Amino acid sequence: MVLIRLLKSLIHKRAFIYLLIALIPSLAVSMILAHHTVKVVESEYKLKAQEYANFHAMSIENFVGETVGRLEMLSTAINIQPNNLSDVNKILRETKSKDSRFSGFYWANPSGDVILSTNQMTGKVNVSDRPYFQHSLHTAQTSISEPHYGRVSGRFVISIANPIVTNDHKVKGVFVASLQINEIKEKLSRLVDEEQIVVKDDTGKTIIQTGPIPGNYNVKSSMKVSRVPWTITAFVDPNHKKVFWKSFLTNLIISLTILSILFLLGQYILLKRKLKREKEQTELHKLELIGNLAASTAHEIRNPLTGIKGLIKLLSEEDKDEKAQSYFKVIQSEIDRINSIVSELLILGKPTAYTFQTCDVNEIVSDIEPIISSEANYSNVNITFSYHPEVLLVSCMKDQLKQVILNLAKNALQAMPYGGELSIHLDKHLEKCRITVTDNGIGMSKVQISQAFNPFYSLKKGGSGLGLTVCKRIIDSYGGEIIINSSPNQGTQVEIILPLDSHQSVSQDPA
Repeated sequence: MVLIRLLKSLIHKRAFIYLLIALIPSLAVSMILAHHTVKVVESEYKLKAQEYANFHAMSIENFVGETVGRLEMLSTAINIQPNNLSDVNKILRETKSKDSRFSGFYWANPSGDVILSTNQMTGKVNVSDRPYFQHSLHTAQTSISEPHYGRVSGRFVISIANPIVTNDHKVKGVFVASLQINEIKEKLSRLVDEEQIVVKDDTGKTIIQTGPIPGNYNVKSSMKVSRVPWTITAFVDPNHKKVFWKSFLTNLIISLTILSILFLLGQYILLKRKLKREKEQTELHKLELIGNLAASTAHEIRNPLTGIKGLIKLLSEEDKDEKAQSYFKVIQSEIDRINSIVSELLILGKPTAYTFQTCDVNEIVSDIEPIISSEANYSNVNITFSYHPEVLLVSCMKDQLKQVILNLAKNALQAMPYGGELSIHLDKHLEKCRITVTDNGIGMSKVQISQAFNPFYSLKKGGSGLGLTVCKRIIDSYGGEIIINSSPNQGTQVEIILPLDSHQSVSQDPA
């Protein structure tokens, strides 16, 4: 039950983190991008609406212009045959029957009386009160009326008046053509694509509307027509909801995918760090366990060893047999080796309250130079020592630091069984002392380097696997670090980095 509750708590915690890191930001980003997309699309549709308005305004311009041109041609025919109205009437009727845009043709005298009509008139009709008629009569120019219902046809039309002028510049009559609004509407409807068109006059009254204008047609653009006092407005539907949700879902999928990958990557990194910490903790616990075991048993091991060592010495003094002496010598050597291992185990134990001294590293290395040189000569290895010109003061236990350097030098010599080059270099860098031990021996692989400081791990036959572990424990206690760089068959370089202590005086040996 406790495990189940723990798993549920962990799942809820990760779900909450995922909600904060991935889902909520994805929703927010997708919402912002979707609104931005709607604005961009709306701008594009405004341009499109302007194009539609311009196009339809030009269509009406052309339609009216073509009509005016046809009317002027008919006016010329009337002017040529002023006295033969029956022939004129025949021409007008044929024209009307072939061109559906015209509601009718009329010929009115200067008084406004309609004396010729292609539509049947039930009585006398006078158009002198029409503004377009008066404008054409007085200016002797073509005039276009406001939309109105014709007195003869009863249809919703616009009238185009064209004056007939004599050679002495007198108006002898006005030729009027009625243009059906429905024909203009049908022409616009045939040209309409996804837009809706509304045509209004200068008073704001709607003359033509190609279809219903829903409330979502909120993107529009208007254009005035020059030949008639009309305004063309094109409405387009950008379908905001569709654009918004399409953009929102697309961006949500993309952003959620990216943030989910980042979330999983973060979880992987955190898990890797957690595993690394747990591994370090395991190593520390293992080392602590070994240390406790070493501390509790090392002294107990040394006590019988001391007795054995004494007895072996007495026996060797009594028995002078050469063969027995060789046995005593081997036993003595093995006892010394056991003592050495026990000493290393003691260092692995809980740290003793040592009193650190401020020592010069140059001096420490100088003290052990004869020992290392002697072993190097025996191993046919050329060795070089490089001291720093300045005093390198560190806080340490002199004998322990000597043990570390000797151990590293011994490892380097054992890595060169057929001779080679060994160097011990002292340097100062960023207020730290650096001791570098370099050889050109057999080297180590990356896997071997990663396990080098683990207790009881050794590449040497018969090695205890505690040497580097002890070295690291000592250097760590000094606040320093030890780094191994190596490649197989290329040699090994071990760096010891210790903090310098320049505020204390150099300790002197009691001697």
